[in-house]
Amino acid sequence: MRLMAPAPVGRPASQLLGCEYLRQLVDYRLDCVESARMAGTRGYLMAANTQVLVVGAGPVGLFMAAELNRHGVSCRIVDKNNGPTHDSRAASIQARTLEILESVSLADEFVQAGNICHAAATYTSDHKLIKYLTFDELDSAFPFVLQLPQSQTERIVARYLARLGTEVERRVELVGFEQDEDGVRATLQPAEGGQETAHVSYLIACDGAHSPVRHALGVSFLGSDYPTDFITADVQVDWKLPWDHHAFFFAAEGMLAFFPLPRGRATLAADIGPAQGDHPPLGEPRLEDLQAIFNVRTPGGVLSDPIWRAYYRVHCRQAERYQVGRVFLVGDAAHVSSNIGGQGMNTGMQDAYNLGWKLGLVLNARSPASLLDSYHPERHRAGRDMLYLTDHLHRALLHEEPHLSVSETLRQKLATVLAGQEVMQQRMRRAVAELNIGYRHSPIVAEHHSLLPGPRGEHASVLGWHDFGAGPRAGDRAADARLMLCPGRDSVRFFQRLRGTTHHLVLFAGTLATGETHRRLQALADATMHDYPDRIEPHLIVPHELPEDLVGKGEILLDPRGELHHRYGARNACLYVVRPDGYIGFRSQPPDPEALKSYFKQIFS
Repeated sequence: MRLMAPAPVGRPASQLLGCEYLRQLVDYRLDCVESARMAGTRGYLMAANTQVLVVGAGPVGLFMAAELNRHGVSCRIVDKNNGPTHDSRAASIQARTLEILESVSLADEFVQAGNICHAAATYTSDHKLIKYLTFDELDSAFPFVLQLPQSQTERIVARYLARLGTEVERRVELVGFEQDEDGVRATLQPAEGGQETAHVSYLIACDGAHSPVRHALGVSFLGSDYPTDFITADVQVDWKLPWDHHAFFFAAEGMLAFFPLPRGRATLAADIGPAQGDHPPLGEPRLEDLQAIFNVRTPGGVLSDPIWRAYYRVHCRQAERYQVGRVFLVGDAAHVSSNIGGQGMNTGMQDAYNLGWKLGLVLNARSPASLLDSYHPERHRAGRDMLYLTDHLHRALLHEEPHLSVSETLRQKLATVLAGQEVMQQRMRRAVAELNIGYRHSPIVAEHHSLLPGPRGEHASVLGWHDFGAGPRAGDRAADARLMLCPGRDSVRFFQRLRGTTHHLVLFAGTLATGETHRRLQALADATMHDYPDRIEPHLIVPHELPEDLVGKGEILLDPRGELHHRYGARNACLYVVRPDGYIGFRSQPPDPEALKSYFKQIFS
């Protein structure tokens, strides 16, 4: 299958202005030098046992390759460009993405490098504050949006990938591929000439919105383009408004969005009128034009030292299929959205996080290949919901009704969100933070609960049954809380115990647990580890006091305030299985060993 890429939209060249640009230019050229070095040693990288080829080395492709490495999969990652981006484009990192980064020990590095934003503020045409939408109430260890230029995100993840043993092969283009039941044959063409055929088990396309792989597969990219042109820039901003929130300004001339970056810089985005022609304007916007728009639509300030400036057009599209045989679409190759809401890169990284553990199990012969069939239904639905959110935000924040003033349009469309209704604000917070993503409709999640006696005579009380029903469902994101390690009683967050590449069997003793309950659950943990060594990590959660004379496999965590029991509806003994991506795969009340075995038979070989 020969790849024919669509004509690329021209990207403006950055001007050599300002010390910030020079700093990033040095970093960029150092990366290019490293890429050239790797090109010279490429022959050593072409191991015959490579299992997966990742195409595209943006932030999503880099993270995809890192996840494959972490799960024990040998992979290569190629990119046709000379080096990483030096733009700030995808600069918003949401709470759920930070949780994922924490699971691979990268969150601290990201937070230290970025700028924390605690709220989003909207302003009227005369620059009066309408409302804050705060993020502090988010149920996460990261109750904020982190602003960090895409260039730095790529640099951090590329370094992490290198530590795992894989380097990006730059200036290498995928020009064709064929697949059959045995694998994929990919034709690679280095810029210096020649061609190579790489034989891999799977191909993952992280090659962007214009994805040549998607085009070659004939997968429809359903959706539309918004009929508006935009201008954007990464500039130094000197003004008096706070630096810890996103700001959206509405004037008769249009909307301007302000996203603060570290070191006094910001990404600005503004609509500049109806779309003209098939593509946005060519060339690079002038700084004085940006300044004029900024002066009219905001309280004013001084813009300087632009790193990059561009005209662009926004799309809302989704691939009809995320998987075709042995080829997967990930990130912008699968979905593109309005940058309002900062969802695109975050959704792509969650695509990678979802696919990585599944490929790890399959390629290490621990799960059947049918496990991979869950990628499309899980992530396509998540992508659809993301597009629904960003589409509504985009249309709400832009002036589309010419017979109304911008402030009137805004008030009509956002009144339910911004008028102080906490329920609506909480939903909006969670949606933007991507904490509400779930897989309840997935073919690989299940649950079992009953008021009838369990296989060993355990009963769930009516209250216990009710509480369990209110707990997180199979397919939901796992809940977090503070616990104590035993022995030692050191404080730890539950999420910190869910790291690694295994499934986690979480056994709740219940608020009225007895010694017999503890022993029965410990026996279940031991039996599960015996049946599935190195695939399951058990955790026994006990309230109040540490059980005496309890010996077995796995760890015991003390829940002294009953917070985790409460969050999981564990009034009575119950169990949860948390997948490697932090979502609940199975739950049972009372703990049913046979139901648990049945679930694991579906997941594991």
